[in-house]
Amino acid sequence: GGGGRRGGRGMRRDDGPPGVSLLVRNVSPDITPDDLQMAFGRIGEVRDVYIPRDFHSQQPKGFAFIEYATPDQAREARDEMDKFLMKGRELEVVFAQEKRKTPNEMRGRGVDGGS
Repeated sequence: GGGGRRGGRGMRRDDGPPGVSLLVRNVSPDITPDDLQMAFGRIGEVRDVYIPRDFHSQQPKGFAFIEYATPDQAREARDEMDKFLMKGRELEVVFAQEKRKTPNEMRGRGVDGGS
């Protein structure tokens, strides 16, 4: 939680301006956030690398999110890193959608209950 008064606008790193996230698919289970940070960091300022894991098995789900500081860097990284071969797999890089509403996303989420 942010405590206290931070005067002025502008130089707050935590809450503004939002970065731009790329979704990287076909990520090998051997790939670590450090690997991605190194590879994508050649192109721009990588603010965050996140590899979602399965809650129960702790296995990586096979995709990752890379957050860049600016849309320009993200766009360049998408062009540069799409089809990039990493640990024997060809990455697929797209812009992460902020509105998560695709039907595929909804399936396999939510409450596990018998039908």
